[in-house]
Amino acid sequence: MENSDEVIENVVELEPELSVLITISQIQDGIFKKDIKATKEQRIKLAKRFGMIELQSFNASLKTTLLATEPRIVVEGSFEAKVVQQCVVSLEPVFSNVKGVFCCKYSESPEVKNTGPIDFDLMTEEPPELIIDGQFDVGIILTEQLGLELNSFPRSLGVSFGAPSDITSANKLEKRGSNPFDVLKKLK
Repeated sequence: MENSDEVIENVVELEPELSVLITISQIQDGIFKKDIKATKEQRIKLAKRFGMIELQSFNASLKTTLLATEPRIVVEGSFEAKVVQQCVVSLEPVFSNVKGVFCCKYSESPEVKNTGPIDFDLMTEEPPELIIDGQFDVGIILTEQLGLELNSFPRSLGVSFGAPSDITSANKLEKRGSNPFDVLKKLK
C-alpha cells in the first residue's frame, strides 16, 4: 500500500469550470462590486459538468464586503442562466431560466473544530470558505449555486411518465393466467 506522501503527490489539481478570483486589495472602501458574464468556453464546461445540452448564458452580480472581524469577507450575489436540459421522459430539449441568490463568507484562518463525531444540523451556519494568499475564487461558489438551482428532472410541457406498453401487456397476460414462470414449473 502507498504511503500518504505518495498519494498526495499523485493528486491532480482540478481547474474549476468558472474561475473568478478576487483579491482583498480589490476591495477598497470596504465594498467591491463585480458583474460576471461567463465566456463561451466556461459555459461549455459548466454544461458538461451538469449534463445540460447547452448553457446559453450565465450572468452574475456580486457585492463583496470587507469586515474588520472574522469571517473577513462576505459575498452576496445573484445570478441568472438560460439553460437547455434534456427531458427525462421524451429526451427532447427543455428550455428554462434559472435564477438564484446566495451569501458566502470567506476567512483567512481555517475553522478547525474538534475531530470527534460530526453532528449535522440544517440550522447550523456553514463554515467560511478559505482565503489563500490574499485571494479567493467566487466562481466555485457560483458553480455550486447554479447546480443547486437546476431542475434535477426536467420535463417538457405536457409530457407525463406513463407505464410502458410492454409492462401493460405483461400485466394483461398475467391476468389471463399466463406467467413467464409457468415454463419453469413444467421442468419439474
